[in-house]
Amino acid sequence: MKKYRHHSLEYKQKIIAEIESGQRSKSVIAREENISPSLIERWYNQSQQGTLREHPSKHEKQLDRELDRYKKKVGELTLEIDLLKKIADRSVLMRKSSSSVVTEKNVVQLRKGVN
Repeated sequence: MKKYRHHSLEYKQKIIAEIESGQRSKSVIAREENISPSLIERWYNQSQQGTLREHPSKHEKQLDRELDRYKKKVGELTLEIDLLKKIADRSVLMRKSSSSVVTEKNVVQLRKGVN
């Protein structure tokens, strides 16, 4: 299995600065630093386009995945809470509405209506 090397943004910028200043050519840098010429060309093009950036570390990627899981869980729990609130509100309305359950209040109201 091939192991890939990861280069810091500062290292990439140093290489590009050397090329732009004319200190060393791309081919000399590739040979001396043991870096593929196509990789140096990619860094150079990214620098010219303004897209050269630092990639997140494994730890940062893991934290992003963990954050996504927590956001999903918060969303699920929010939906559950909203549903429980609606059920509780509906339950209160059902209790307040007239029903077949005989209570003292119902009996008084019936007697007033009958008399």
